[in-house]
Amino acid sequence: MAIIEKNSPYILGIDLGTSNSAISIYRKGKPHMIKLGKEITMPSVVSFRSEEEIQVGETAKRRILLDPEKTISFIKREMGSEWKREFFGNTYCPEDISAEILSKLKEYVISQEEFDLKGTPAYAVICVPANFDDNKKRATREAAELAGLHVTYLLEEPVAAAIAYGMEVGRNQTIMVYDFGGGTFDASILKVDSVAENAPAQFTILAKEGNPKLGGYDIDQAVMKLAAEEFKKNSKIDLFDLEADQGVSATDLLEAQQKLQEAVEQAKKELSELDITAIEIPNIIKDEFGELHNIDFELTRDDFEAAIEPIIEETLSTIRTALTSAKLEAKDISRVILVGGSSRIPLVSRKIKTLLNKEPYSNIDPDTAVAQGAAIFGASIGVPTDKLDETNDAEQEDKPNTEIEMNNIVTHHLGIEILGGKFNKIIEKGLELNNDNPVVVSEKEYSTHQDNMTELRITVFQTPDEVVYVSEDQCVCIGEFFLTGIPATPKGTHRIIVNFEVNQQNEVTVTAKLKGEEGITNQITIRRD
Repeated sequence: MAIIEKNSPYILGIDLGTSNSAISIYRKGKPHMIKLGKEITMPSVVSFRSEEEIQVGETAKRRILLDPEKTISFIKREMGSEWKREFFGNTYCPEDISAEILSKLKEYVISQEEFDLKGTPAYAVICVPANFDDNKKRATREAAELAGLHVTYLLEEPVAAAIAYGMEVGRNQTIMVYDFGGGTFDASILKVDSVAENAPAQFTILAKEGNPKLGGYDIDQAVMKLAAEEFKKNSKIDLFDLEADQGVSATDLLEAQQKLQEAVEQAKKELSELDITAIEIPNIIKDEFGELHNIDFELTRDDFEAAIEPIIEETLSTIRTALTSAKLEAKDISRVILVGGSSRIPLVSRKIKTLLNKEPYSNIDPDTAVAQGAAIFGASIGVPTDKLDETNDAEQEDKPNTEIEMNNIVTHHLGIEILGGKFNKIIEKGLELNNDNPVVVSEKEYSTHQDNMTELRITVFQTPDEVVYVSEDQCVCIGEFFLTGIPATPKGTHRIIVNFEVNQQNEVTVTAKLKGEEGITNQITIRRD
């Protein structure tokens, strides 16, 4: 009889990033980053060479230039959407692309030699932006399942960073996490209590605000357009116009854009230290007459900051919203923690200091803080009890000395669609979920709006902001079900009770029932963790 190897008791802490991903495990009293080749971060890029050969990471990123049509980056921005691509006869959705990234990360964990993981890596805490909606969270969970990973918790990225910081510092503070990654931005405020002896370290979320489509990518695009405008004056070629008849193929233009983006990424890093740098790209594109054109663009820090200032101001606006949501003022913030590669830009620190009157904290690595926090949290919560028989035992020294207690908040307004396509709110954003108040419950009554109506469709929506209609961009459908068996009567005769319940695990249960008729009921459960 074949021996089935048990699972590893060590829970992977994964930062599944828009631009780059990272992974950590908690061993011997602290989180350790897993080497992903030569680096501790890996590009979140997937390239399809053939039906059998799929490249992930640095090798895939290099193929963006060679084969942009079959190389996918920034897939995190498409999670939960209808995005689809076909490669070599197979159709891929965002979950499939993300699963390839997660599988590669898992491969690196298996191949590492520094630690004995005591089994096959099978459990993970995966981090997501604080403002990810339910569809994006479900897609992330599905990607993990495709990669052979059981998600023990979907942890918000700013919260993970706060855990990494809070466990290291060990003092009571109110902190703001400024999380500016490659494709998303979050501003979260947390109260950290990690000093009481023989008590869990407590992380209370006071506010979570953000923009899922604002990040370092947008900074790169702003600078690229500066260089492209100068290039257009000299060459008469618009690198960003794929539709115009310029005598240059769209593929050549996309390849030129990628070359420019790589040069801009490097220039952006250099301007963190220098006042001026050069973006030089020889033979970036050939025109219809066979003439090769170069980019030789001088970029000063002043010009760079002028180009990106509107983007940074947008992040500051989100900070102000977070302060308002938390009912706090700038003086109430003890520390600002910078997370994500884009937070390294000097203008970011200067703007934050002006707004909040304090220097951002920079003693924590913005590229690894999220993965480290996820690993600490994963070790704290441990393997799910229903999986213990399948799992080996961990060493006692590989468990944190203190538990972590999470106090969460409802991050979106929740409600249903009513007549006229309007959004009717049932649960308010910002309500607290903690050990004393683990469940938020709210219900409303509605009436049948047509004669002889025997069934009613209940469509559940969530939105980060106040809206009037469900058709507004930020309002997202997260579930739908039908209440059937309603007796046929004139409209307005029957009353329908719709009940929402959100628990501490961010699970939403929506129940609809006919008032006065216990047997006529239906419900849907929506995972929001």
